Amino acid sequence: MKPKKKKLICPECGFGRLIDSEEDTKSELREESKIEAGWHPDYFAKCSKCGKQIAIRKIG
Repeated sequence: MKPKKKKLICPECGFGRLIDSEEDTKSELREESKIEAGWHPDYFAKCSKCGKQIAIRKIG
């Protein structure tokens, strides 16, 4: 059985498909320069539309 996927959108420009994740996975996304102390991302992805580095943290 194929896993169900959802699209994660860029929090800066709204580009509709920054990356895909499993449907039940919860994530937080922030632009790299807006990361506060104590917030630790698991991954980074570069938006193909706006070119910003997006930090991604899996929360569930």
